[in-house]
Amino acid sequence: MEKLQFENEQFILHSPDSLKYITDNMQNILTKSFEYYKILFDVDNFRKFQINYFDDIEKFRNYIYDLRGEKESLPKYAKGTFDNGMVNSYISPNIDVNSTQYHKTLYMASHELFHIMYQELIWKKENQNRIIWFDEGMAQLFSGENDYNLSEENFSNWFNYVLNRTHEIPNLNELKHGSSFENEKYSGYNLSLLSVKYLYETLGQEEFKKLMHDNNRIIEYGKTVVQDSIEYYQKKLKQSKTK
Repeated sequence: MEKLQFENEQFILHSPDSLKYITDNMQNILTKSFEYYKILFDVDNFRKFQINYFDDIEKFRNYIYDLRGEKESLPKYAKGTFDNGMVNSYISPNIDVNSTQYHKTLYMASHELFHIMYQELIWKKENQNRIIWFDEGMAQLFSGENDYNLSEENFSNWFNYVLNRTHEIPNLNELKHGSSFENEKYSGYNLSLLSVKYLYETLGQEEFKKLMHDNNRIIEYGKTVVQDSIEYYQKKLKQSKTK
């Protein structure tokens, strides 16, 4: 186990000092995200969420193997797991702080906390299947990791980037992690984020919260939501230019 960096009633982080350039900025992000997640999931609290970061890939692998009681199951490329409901990850101590990778790593725990809460409080508890595009879109939207791109000042540029990157519009319900999710024809992450933003914006918070519990509705939206969201934001951006 690495050094205890911070602990409160909700979070506990074990991480080496070499990663403080990331972890020192995480506590406020996690706290802000969690306060919003409690509203979305209609809960007053959640179990303590543990994060274990390592700056040495072998230390990370050995920790996971100790948890599992064996030494064969991790793929060679593995850098993160969710064993025992924790976020366990290897992180390089030399990420450029001005890079996209740094920003993604800074918000990783917040992103994964959403996945874990959605799993434990809704889709597993209610015996539903995980719908990947909806889960990934929500984690990207609600974690705060995309606030810059989705801001009023920057959304148009990001939206046009997504359009230029999209050469084929998929049925989101058919996407699985891997080459069907991210490829040269489209980015499943971008399209999931755009689609969930559209649904949250057009349905409103209370109706969206109901949708989180209704897989049949989510699947129906998934059939056409990419095209619907594109047309909605094209129209909205065009109207904003004419004002």
